[in-house]
Amino acid sequence: MSLIEEERINSEKYKLLEEIIEYNNKKVKIVKLTSDNVSRVEAMISTDSDYKQTQIGEDEIVYKQDGTIKYIGSSTYWILQLKEIIDTNLKYSSKGFSYEDIIGNIIIAIDNENSTHLNSDKMGRKVVKDRILSLSRSEFKNLLKDEEKEYKLLNYIQTPQYKGEKNHFSFATKFCHYVSLIIFEKTEFEDNYSIYDNVLKKSLCKYIKRYLNLDVKESSFENNYNKYIGYIDQIRNKAEELYGKKISRNGLDHLLWYYHKGRQ
Repeated sequence: MSLIEEERINSEKYKLLEEIIEYNNKKVKIVKLTSDNVSRVEAMISTDSDYKQTQIGEDEIVYKQDGTIKYIGSSTYWILQLKEIIDTNLKYSSKGFSYEDIIGNIIIAIDNENSTHLNSDKMGRKVVKDRILSLSRSEFKNLLKDEEKEYKLLNYIQTPQYKGEKNHFSFATKFCHYVSLIIFEKTEFEDNYSIYDNVLKKSLCKYIKRYLNLDVKESSFENNYNKYIGYIDQIRNKAEELYGKKISRNGLDHLLWYYHKGRQ
């Protein structure tokens, strides 16, 4: 046996566990929603250079020689500064940025990293920033924490208020998700929000069929976060019954995104 063949055979034990289901009158392959599968994907993501430079990385703002911005900085970089001053009345972070600047740059960084095209309506970044800044810091944090699970902040961010403004549903889920991960790190509230994007949207119906035995269309939960996250939590609960350990919303996001992003 050649070394290459031996390595290929040995790699089989590290692959994600899959299963085949009947979906739309044909057999399709999906990934099992197990804690072990999530852990494997988390390991793969942690060594992915593209991903590390965004949500995982803490790269700061980079300027050109003429003083204009070359790179806005990672979302993590800006959210960490938000965490530093969110519970204070400080005008500036330790790096010299105002609360208003930090909020604005979190929006830009998350939009850039996730290709949510927030400004495709020519106003998205500004109106979302203004919407968030209309809240006091304590109001913003309490709405983000969302102990009643009403998703008022997410709905406030996503809902158009001006003529020509688009719905910012996908962006709102990502903003709330990434900010919560850092602001509420190591608490029950860090996993408050599931992301909504094209990969999750197109793959979720298969898992609704597999775990809930329901036939639904993507349009049934589009722009409806309560329904969307309701399906996700029911799936997580059913997977826990089957496999013995619950996976986080974040873990489900990563697992489905990593598995399906090249299969759509």
